[in-house]
Formats: sequence, structure tokens, C-alpha cells
Amino acid sequence: MVEALLAQNGFNMGLHWPNFVSALSEYALMNELPRNWKVPKFTKFTVETNESTVEHIARYLTEAGDIANNENFKMKYFPSSLTKNAFTWFSWYQLEKVF
Repeated sequence: MVEALLAQNGFNMGLHWPNFVSALSEYALMNELPRNWKVPKFTKFTVETNESTVEHIARYLTEAGDIANNENFKMKYFPSSLTKNAFTWFSWYQLEKVF
């Protein structure tokens, strides 16, 4: 029963290593940018920088441009602005929410 529940939530019991499970809603992930739109190149946030999280989010929204007008796009592309420990933390937090 436990193995079935874990498999249902994206865990591969054969390898004993969790698959990535996104906490973003399937609806947000399914949204595609309109034709001729491109995903902006985001400044990467890492925990090691002196930039605060508030500054990073403000920069992200500025760099997102028109994407920032759509909540699903904002959520979908936010992980693209994270790197190193910040991305690891974000991914781990999402995994913990599954449990």
C-alpha cells in the first residue's frame, strides 16, 4: 500500500530515488505562451548572493514583462530564476508538500 501511494506521487521504488514532483498545479504547467512569445532570460537567484528575496522577486517580475500579467505563467517560469541552493530548496519544499 505504501509503495503504491509513493508511486502515485512520483516516486520510483525500483531505484529508491524520488522523481521530481512539481508542486505547481497541472493547470499552470499546461499553459503555453502565446505564439511568438519567448521565455525571458531571468537573472538567477542563489542563496549565496547579497540580493534579498524581495529584490529577486521584484527583478523577476520586471524581467518577466508580459508574463507577469498571468498568474499561471508567473508560477510556471519562476523556478527558471533559481539556481544552486535556491533551486534545491524550492524543489525539496515542493517534494515535502506531497507528503
